[in-house]
Amino acid sequence: MSAYSLTAGLMRTLPEHFMHYDEDFADSYDVIIKFCSAKKLPRMDMIGYDDPYFVAKLNQRMSYTSAILPNTSEPTWENEEWIIRNIPRNSSLTIKLYHKDEKKLVDGYIGRFVIDDIVQYHPPRNGHRILGALGQPSGRFFLSIQSMQSSDETKRLPRYTFDGPCRYFRHDSFAAGRLTMLDADCVYSTWKIPLGRISVFFPAYQRQHWNRQYKAAQFIFNGSPLSVLSKSSIKFTHKVLYARTVEHSENGRLNSADDLWKNVFVHKTTKQIKPCVYTYVIDNYKWRFSETGGQFFTDLASKHALLANGDEYVRYAGEFHIRPRKGWNNWDPSDTTNENWEIVFDNGSGTYAPSSDLLKNLKELFLFNFPGLHVITYDFKDPRLKESIEQLKLEMEKYKLITKTLDQLVNQFRPTVANNRRDNDSNKTN
Repeated sequence: MSAYSLTAGLMRTLPEHFMHYDEDFADSYDVIIKFCSAKKLPRMDMIGYDDPYFVAKLNQRMSYTSAILPNTSEPTWENEEWIIRNIPRNSSLTIKLYHKDEKKLVDGYIGRFVIDDIVQYHPPRNGHRILGALGQPSGRFFLSIQSMQSSDETKRLPRYTFDGPCRYFRHDSFAAGRLTMLDADCVYSTWKIPLGRISVFFPAYQRQHWNRQYKAAQFIFNGSPLSVLSKSSIKFTHKVLYARTVEHSENGRLNSADDLWKNVFVHKTTKQIKPCVYTYVIDNYKWRFSETGGQFFTDLASKHALLANGDEYVRYAGEFHIRPRKGWNNWDPSDTTNENWEIVFDNGSGTYAPSSDLLKNLKELFLFNFPGLHVITYDFKDPRLKESIEQLKLEMEKYKLITKTLDQLVNQFRPTVANNRRDNDSNKTN
């Protein structure tokens, strides 16, 4: 994390009266929670083992959801860490474990346990006993908690400030992929990345309300029976597009700006940076985004209201695209290092119409979470943005042509391979 961005962000986004914390914040703490493993989880499937994950809640104010680990009764989670700043002295942690069941609407409940005082935490030698729905023993859970009294700096942060680390979650939808047809492999991906200190750079009093002048937003948020139905549809679609599954999801930790390029923006099939435009929202804790385009289903799947799960407020919203720092004429799609790329953010959202005055906060937020990242911000009416998008569109057409040609070559090659295999099998039989 960058100290440069922290200081600048605090001074720019927090009102003067908030810079002097009151007595309620005098006895506050920072905690680092590392979730390690579980043992002897009960089997909930008749065949094989379960696919466990957990949800941790701090004082019922913040939640953390782990990765799903497939086919195991003794999961070991790696890099599952949660840093929270400025929490009250008497804070508790509740952890519930579930079995991911993609064949049912509701995941299977394994059990829970509660740590009543995480500031004065002492880990039990044999882990925490997990109790099932009927109070039956359902395994053991292991974690570590490091607590420290908040420094003068972190006491100035809002209560319950998430401070990292950043993790990415990608979900691939084949149904949406067939409708959007953005790639030859017919996959549509959605992304969510928790970002540290969003509440510092975008305080609650600066949240962006839905745009009352925008007719499409009125249809969703005006409270009429049709808007209630529309919002329900949005929430259902959001749940489908951002669902975590065993087979079609990926997650990992982002420790640097280079990790962001390599793990998020590199196309998983071509292994290259894909030129495209994304729609994004930033809510209280996460940066959510997906690829957008002019086709109906692509535009529908990337609507800001859908990304925001139908919420009336966001911290910020707009579109962004990526581009080579030296220009498209000199780009190397296989070069995925941070030094050669930059992200161009704007505030182009009709649904929320975020203020262009906060674009500087947006840049500071990303510099804080990804030090060294090259970030450019434009108001959506800036002619420089239009010029950048026009150049991007030319490269998008070239990219589609190249990937289409490669896909045709692969499809031509597959029958030849299959025929050779059949001939070899026939020769072995004879």
